[in-house]
Amino acid sequence: MQLWSFWIEAIRSLLHALATDLGLGIGLGIIALTLATRLALLPLTWSIGYRGAVRQKKMARLQPQLQLLKDEFGHDPRAYAERLRSVYAEHGLSFADARSLFGLLAQAPILLGMYQVFRDSANAGRFLWIKDLAKPDLGIALVVGLTTAILMAANPDLPEQMRLLLIAVPAIIAVVTAFKLCSALAVYFAVSNSFSALQTYWLHKVVARRVRSGALII
Repeated sequence: MQLWSFWIEAIRSLLHALATDLGLGIGLGIIALTLATRLALLPLTWSIGYRGAVRQKKMARLQPQLQLLKDEFGHDPRAYAERLRSVYAEHGLSFADARSLFGLLAQAPILLGMYQVFRDSANAGRFLWIKDLAKPDLGIALVVGLTTAILMAANPDLPEQMRLLLIAVPAIIAVVTAFKLCSALAVYFAVSNSFSALQTYWLHKVVARRVRSGALII
């Protein structure tokens, strides 16, 4: 508990330095701290994203084979599981990516700490059109929904038959959730989503380029 309190105070001090000492104000301070944190985490999040993108492309390519397995062995769960495990192993896949899961867990203290600080440090300040960062605002909630939709759309490997649904549903949920939170947190989510969307776009570009050049075999 003491370690967590120290961590929260460190983040709060950074936010105060950006907002007050550098004169950015609470809104720009949140944006600056969010971007700085995402940049610091970029080596980890890029590695996780890269592994996820490669896995998605392999799974997309294997779909016809996986469907045949399901049609042939779907009535026998044990045989189906054995054949599925064999196909996964042949293509270097596992049922769960432990390294990516560990990477996500490693980010949790940073992101949860920022969430708590932004939730507690709004200080009823103004930012852009937002009259009070300590209260919900429909405008910034809609921005969160828009950035969520852009983030989902940045993934070219979404199933075509469900693409619109997989973009629209998270965006709607994001709007509803953000409108229940203080605007300071909504600003944080909007900036983080924008960063993630840009990262996802470039990551898939890199993977596609490596596949075309033969450096990566899917």
